[in-house]
Amino acid sequence: MKYFFICIGASLLMALAGQQTHAQSSRLCDVYGSVFIEDDRRNADFTIYLEKEESFADLVVFKEDNQLFADKSGVWFFTNNRGLADFRVFIEKEKNMADVKVFYTETRSFAGCR
Repeated sequence: MKYFFICIGASLLMALAGQQTHAQSSRLCDVYGSVFIEDDRRNADFTIYLEKEESFADLVVFKEDNQLFADKSGVWFFTNNRGLADFRVFIEKEKNMADVKVFYTETRSFAGCR
């Protein structure tokens, strides 16, 4: 009976861990505005992996030159000031360690979640 509860508990923890990852990636879809790139992953709100192909990305990002126009999902204005950023990201080198796979686009209308 003891092993039954251990198995149930382990299954519940694994299910909750999967939901957290999905919730965090869907939360990133709603994020726009100014972003600061962190050097330390512990200070970041999200870890991202820069995807080389758009079809494999979770989020397509357009780099906006004007902070006022970074007003929809996937439109980011990059700032050098951490205090002025709406959120912070860490660029992960390993795909499986990142929260979200990101592809940069040159076309503003392509920005957003996939």
